[in-house]
Amino acid sequence: MMNGWTNARVSAKLAAGSMKSDASNAGDSGSPHPPPEHARSNAGHRQLQTQKFHALNQLAGGVAHEFNNLIAGILGSAELVAMDLPDDHPSRETLRQIFEASNSARDFIHKLRNFAQRPAPDFKCIRLQPVVEECVQILRTIIPARIELHAHLPSDCPRVHADAAQIHQAVMDLCLHSRQALADRRGRINISLEKCPSFHPHSGAHSAMPAGPHVRLTVQDDSSGLERSAREHIFHPFRNSRAGGKKVGLELFLVREIVQAHHGEIVVESEPGHGMAFHLYLPVGEEK
Repeated sequence: MMNGWTNARVSAKLAAGSMKSDASNAGDSGSPHPPPEHARSNAGHRQLQTQKFHALNQLAGGVAHEFNNLIAGILGSAELVAMDLPDDHPSRETLRQIFEASNSARDFIHKLRNFAQRPAPDFKCIRLQPVVEECVQILRTIIPARIELHAHLPSDCPRVHADAAQIHQAVMDLCLHSRQALADRRGRINISLEKCPSFHPHSGAHSAMPAGPHVRLTVQDDSSGLERSAREHIFHPFRNSRAGGKKVGLELFLVREIVQAHHGEIVVESEPGHGMAFHLYLPVGEEK
């Protein structure tokens, strides 16, 4: 369990001198100033998220290991049955479904293992613009030409305390989700950064995000959109959340985990026929 923040006061004796040191004197330039309350809160939150991160990774790794053993047994038994069945046997179709489902399960295990092997976040005070610009460059090479990709990334957005690699992953996952939502038709994906003076949780939702200025990172598309019932479960893994009713995996779940680890908030806006927009709100960091 995490130890809470503790305030420690260190008093030092001057080797030579008659002046007494007053530890409570804020005007003493030689005395360190205690960190602001919001700074202590943010640091404590990041420490808690790191501990949760390690626990979740350990759990995911254990589940993947046990699940892989089960799938190996199912596939092995199915292969033995297939060896004894004539090619025209009616049970061949059942075996084909077993193999298909087992291979899908193996893909799930692979995703779980990738999740479990993620490194712990490395928070630094960074600008999001170069991180998102790198994503845009990669996306232009993998997104079909029928989908237009537009980015509005002002250079004057303030810094945030973030792990650049995890923000990069979140942007890529959101954009690839939009690509899948657009399916085989023409469309558009917009990526933008914006400084906002404050954050107000939507629909009265509780938010752990601290008050004050933040940066909003938005990924928006003009897909067919989602019904309210689908929006409510969009961050749940392996739900029929994507436009068109197709299943999604861990991608959006991981995006939400990343944003929460950054003491931020993610909001999705979507209506049938009006596309989707994911807004990532990250608190402005203090430059040191």
